Amino acid sequence: MGKTMGRSDWPRSAARLRPHVWIRRRRWALAAVALSAGLCAIAPAAAGAAPSLIVIPNPASGSSLSYFKLSLRSGHLTPAGTIGLRNPTARPLHVVLDPVAGKTIDTLGSTYGLPGSGGRGPASWLTVARRRVTLAPGEMAVVPVSVRAPRAARPGDYLAGVAVEQLAQAQTTARRGVAVASVVRYAIGVETVLPGPRHPLIQFTGARLERQPAGLAFLLDARNPGNVILQNVAGSALITRGSRVVAHVPLGPGTFVTGTSIGYPILTPRERPRQGTVFRVRAYLRYAGGTATLDTLVRFGRSAALRQQLYGGPKAGASSGLPGWLVALLSVLGASLCLLGAMALVRRRRVGARSPVRTIDAALQAAQRSGEPVSLIRVSLAANGAAPRKLAPVLRSRLRHSDRLCRLDAQRFVVVASDTDLHTAEALAADLRRHLQRAEHFTVGVEIDVQEADAKASGTELLERIRTEALQPHTARPTG
Repeated sequence: MGKTMGRSDWPRSAARLRPHVWIRRRRWALAAVALSAGLCAIAPAAAGAAPSLIVIPNPASGSSLSYFKLSLRSGHLTPAGTIGLRNPTARPLHVVLDPVAGKTIDTLGSTYGLPGSGGRGPASWLTVARRRVTLAPGEMAVVPVSVRAPRAARPGDYLAGVAVEQLAQAQTTARRGVAVASVVRYAIGVETVLPGPRHPLIQFTGARLERQPAGLAFLLDARNPGNVILQNVAGSALITRGSRVVAHVPLGPGTFVTGTSIGYPILTPRERPRQGTVFRVRAYLRYAGGTATLDTLVRFGRSAALRQQLYGGPKAGASSGLPGWLVALLSVLGASLCLLGAMALVRRRRVGARSPVRTIDAALQAAQRSGEPVSLIRVSLAANGAAPRKLAPVLRSRLRHSDRLCRLDAQRFVVVASDTDLHTAEALAADLRRHLQRAEHFTVGVEIDVQEADAKASGTELLERIRTEALQPHTARPTG
């Protein structure tokens, strides 16, 4: 088993915030905001830079934090605070504000994505009153920020941010014939707390090998699928090759943001394995609420060996797998099977194999969370009418993306219309009647009924009600 990893293996140094730098002809410096120790500080990435834009966060809670932290209930718009922008220069400044996603640094710690990363998740909950601001010399502006969590949002802690960037203020530095443009971007954190039960959880999902220019890197994949932003996460990793210890390093301490994943890197610059070498990777991460453990084997494969060969490492061995023609044949067969499976799945989802009870139950559960109504549209064919296989495609062509079509029996279908009241469902049913009237095979013999589902009932009860009403004598509404 190798050396036992215990609490004494934990690092005792405090976590420090590292600004992230991306270099692709331009170097973008992001002043990240840390959650460690419960305090977030905003500072420019490049010390000693000339005075420029001044950013002042002012939380609505009145606390002295330099980030926004608020507790709210889903479906309600809640002010988070304001962002003050001041221009101390003698020239106009153009500023852009953009919601960005909260992330976890691979080595543990909170950071934020680039502008444009706020399309979904907690960042999409943010409302920034002004996305673009122009400041005259000496002018100051105040931009309100608010948060509205959707009704379907579950209890938990969520992290997003607001990126603040001054446009056209890149500073170019020439070094050895290479021009590098640096831009300072601020990120103000927005931590949203939705009340309810908490489930802290970290899971290891595996380990990988990468041959990087600096050496062989082991990547420990982990994720936070719980609903708590976990702080002071720490642990240890032990990597062995047979009885030899390759690496024994501390992990963290740091912060693991809700709903994010990491690939914790462990670099071993002196390791130059041959193709086929197997390593054992063991690790643990302790957090408030439990311990995540990992014990797996990783193999140094041919692709990594070829990459290592480029950096002067041992020559990669010949391909030791199946013959090329057999690999190609298996690939074609696998692609064909995937295509057939996808087609079968589409057919199941469209109609026939979809369970009406499960579909209605799922719609009712979603309605209870969102507070929106659910309606059911029953479509019945006369015994001597057209074939059901001709009716289903006609119905699908007029349904919305959120509607679900299920077959009750040989002659009847039901449309489950989520987020749809009775009036809207009647309009949808009328559209179906008009479309069937123009169809070639359905001039007569199709009956369409609408009813609003009781959110407290079950799918089984509603289907029984539909079947009972269908047996009662009444006048059919023809389509022609």
